[in-house]
Amino acid sequence: MIRALLNGFVGAVALTTAHQALRRALPDAPQLDRMGMKGVAKVCSAVGRTPPSGSSLFLFALLGDILTNTLYFSRVGTKPGFASIGKGISLGLSAGLGAAALPVILSFDNGARKRTRRTGALTVGLFLCGGLAAAMAAQCCPRSAD
Repeated sequence: MIRALLNGFVGAVALTTAHQALRRALPDAPQLDRMGMKGVAKVCSAVGRTPPSGSSLFLFALLGDILTNTLYFSRVGTKPGFASIGKGISLGLSAGLGAAALPVILSFDNGARKRTRRTGALTVGLFLCGGLAAAMAAQCCPRSAD
């Protein structure tokens, strides 16, 4: 289980790093960080706490994204081979399509309707990157034969 979590962590860090680089380079990059900050603020409000602001809110959102994506991408598992690569691809595509479509469908993000097709494609690509990174971690560091 620890090995699967480490593989998931590799995927989560790859996704987050790629997203932060895109966010700084492209004007129509996905706004995954803004979605995370809205989520943190809603959770804080739901439990009666004042949400953090500014860089603290960004940091909490970033850590929350890494934690949840680690758990999600850990489903890639630990076995090397095509099965983990297939899982990485399917997990990445599923999460990417969900992240691209759900904010618009649920009206969670008012700016989501203004995004371009490229933004949606980049969102899917970012999550696919995370899934493949988790799968590659399983390939490179298979669990030991206990």
